Amino acid sequence: MDSFSQAALGAAVGYAVAGRRLGRRAIGFGALAGTIPDLDNVALMLTDGWAEWRHHRGVTHGLFFAPVMGPLLGWIVWRMHNRTRPFEPAGSHDAAPAWMALFFFGLITHPLLDFFTIYGTQLLAPFDSTRFAVPGLGIIDPGYTLPLLAALVVALWRPRAGLSFLVVFAALFATSAYLFYGISNNAKVEVRARAQLAAEAVAPADVRVYTTIFQPWLRRIVVDEPEGARVGFATADQKDAIAWLCFVRPRDPAIDTALATPEGKLFAWFAMGEVWPSIASADDGSTVVRLTDRRYGVPGPTAQGWWGIEMRIAADGSVAEAPRRIDLPRGADGDAIGQLFAAARGEANALFAQAASAQEAAETCRASRVG
Repeated sequence: MDSFSQAALGAAVGYAVAGRRLGRRAIGFGALAGTIPDLDNVALMLTDGWAEWRHHRGVTHGLFFAPVMGPLLGWIVWRMHNRTRPFEPAGSHDAAPAWMALFFFGLITHPLLDFFTIYGTQLLAPFDSTRFAVPGLGIIDPGYTLPLLAALVVALWRPRAGLSFLVVFAALFATSAYLFYGISNNAKVEVRARAQLAAEAVAPADVRVYTTIFQPWLRRIVVDEPEGARVGFATADQKDAIAWLCFVRPRDPAIDTALATPEGKLFAWFAMGEVWPSIASADDGSTVVRLTDRRYGVPGPTAQGWWGIEMRIAADGSVAEAPRRIDLPRGADGDAIGQLFAAARGEANALFAQAASAQEAAETCRASRVG
């Protein structure tokens, strides 16, 4: 999830486990602990452009990081306080366990929260590079972050008051319930999608449901079929049928070549297999292959993904132009956000205003768009 939300969770958890001993320091250092795993981004700046996909959410996001680094960082911070303020609550001899607990829980909550997003994380790093994900929250979701921030304001105001601890624990409980509400919505939308596909006599090879951003209701549905795929958006309780965008899967040896490159393999691993290929012919007889990440996207030019990689494959099957990362243009204005929330209220057509430009072979879809 975004680093701001991770800091808020780390601060709330840090205060919950160590606030009585450390007061306001538990909030500040908890926020620090909650963002430390994302410091791997600093190292990525010093490497090549592919490092974000290769290394981010790696060893610092594994479940083994917190048990090792949490007590160590807690001990270091305690020693700093012990040397400068040995008689204050944060620096006294028996404060060490509070510091260690703060950093352990602040660090461990980071990969757990990332696990509940689309991108997932490498929970077993550095021993295994498998990515794990159960999409329950959007990468940015104010509904999760704002309750934590509100509770922290109360805790900062009255750091040692019993009411402050009650408010923070209530916020942690509410946001956890909110997360599992999102997971429940995923399951309901998947059941709805499979039922509609069965009624339309469609035999899908796979159905995957993903969160969207800013809110917990609207879900993106990606359906693989033997010869193509379809993408739809729905809420768990919408009354209208799911509107599908249909695509024919291109078949070309150049796609296999692109996927076999180190960059193609890296991207497929990062996207957890949710890769959509598209091709275009170049004037020199080569083929331009674009691979996009299907976990995110909205109707229009980004229906099959917001970002990906692109490369040119020569007629003899060699890579004629080095792969490069691409970001597809996507609207982020007030209208686009408004359409997203309108669709979350059940007005599915709001998302399909510009869908025609992105549809490929829409006549192959046996379900028409809503309305």
